[in-house]
Formats: sequence, C-alpha cells, structure tokens
Amino acid sequence: MKEFKTSIKKSNSKNWVSPQCSLSYNEFLAEIEKTEKDQFHTVQQSMENFELWLKSREKK
Repeated sequence: MKEFKTSIKKSNSKNWVSPQCSLSYNEFLAEIEKTEKDQFHTVQQSMENFELWLKSREKK
C-alpha cells in the first residue's frame, strides 16, 4: 500500500459550520476579501484536472 504524506495547514480561521460559532459581519467580509485574492481555476482548467483525475483512477 502506498503511503501519502500530507501537510496540514492549521488555520486560525473559525469553523463557520459549527452552530456555536458566531461570526461578525466584518469577520465575514474579511474572509471573503481574503478568498477573492486567491487563485481560481477556469472552467477549462477544472475540466482538464477532472479528466486527469479520472484517468488516474482508471489505472488503479
């Protein structure tokens, strides 16, 4: 069996799905702005990545 090593990034951000979590409007906007600065894939890139993933699954 193959072993995979992953790096876990610990985030200081809140768990938004937790019912106990209260998130202020400013915190919400700050997270949205931070996310918008990240790089996104185009639809074509996403489709190509998905096809590569499918092909890798077929080889197993």
